[in-house]
Amino acid sequence: MRNVHVEEIKCKTILNKTKMGFAEYTLNAYLGCVFGCSYCYVPVMRARRGQIDETQWGRWVQAKVNAPDVLRRQMLNVDSDARIAIGTATDSWQPIEKKYEISRRILKELSYYPNPVHVLTRSPLLIRDIDILTRIENLRVGVSLPTFDDQIRRAFEPEAPAIPGRVNLIKRLVTAGLRVRLFWCPILYGVHDNKSSVRDYVKRASELGVERIVWDTLNYTDMLWKPHLALLSEYRKLGNGRWQTSLSKDELRREIARCAREFNLNCG
Repeated sequence: MRNVHVEEIKCKTILNKTKMGFAEYTLNAYLGCVFGCSYCYVPVMRARRGQIDETQWGRWVQAKVNAPDVLRRQMLNVDSDARIAIGTATDSWQPIEKKYEISRRILKELSYYPNPVHVLTRSPLLIRDIDILTRIENLRVGVSLPTFDDQIRRAFEPEAPAIPGRVNLIKRLVTAGLRVRLFWCPILYGVHDNKSSVRDYVKRASELGVERIVWDTLNYTDMLWKPHLALLSEYRKLGNGRWQTSLSKDELRREIARCAREFNLNCG
């Protein structure tokens, strides 16, 4: 892991109410994320809220060392059908989780409750915790996989786990009988927003045995769009692949729906 400033902090709460449609509570074991993906929306949201970070996003992490204890207390007042989403603003299985095991202990706490749990990560470290995941009655695991091409990964998210490791994670989760979704977020503009790439991605996903693909396009804010175009220009200078015409979002939606029917896979 590159030079990262790590700080241990204590949180007052770990479950945060949300109005997002997929959960009633979000849970993030860490603040900050060393993967520092070029398209991450979190630093954009922090900037909009006036949260100015002295250290560049991707080079600092705060570990909520008391999170499992706080969760145990908060769960006493949580409805049994309330959905809990882990990893909405950080990757809770980023490298320092090897040391702290905060997310593993959080899973242990949640395994005692009937609440639906949704985990999202791009880290193969989650394989370590399959023994606990299988004990959670109502669980979905989302694996972030914007590409199956590791060369593309190195261009747009160089500090994130390599693609073969993520594919292995998916296989291990599916083999363990867990419900797995691929998060194709974002579909990289100028890279995968064309017909052949869509068909290839959906076909590969279906072969892995996942239950669904969740997809979206790049968040077109200046903070993300301009850096993406710069990275795209550098990537194309390498002469990798043949560049095809980008589909509009409506065309992309229709093509994904067509391929979903062809390979009998839910996408949306």
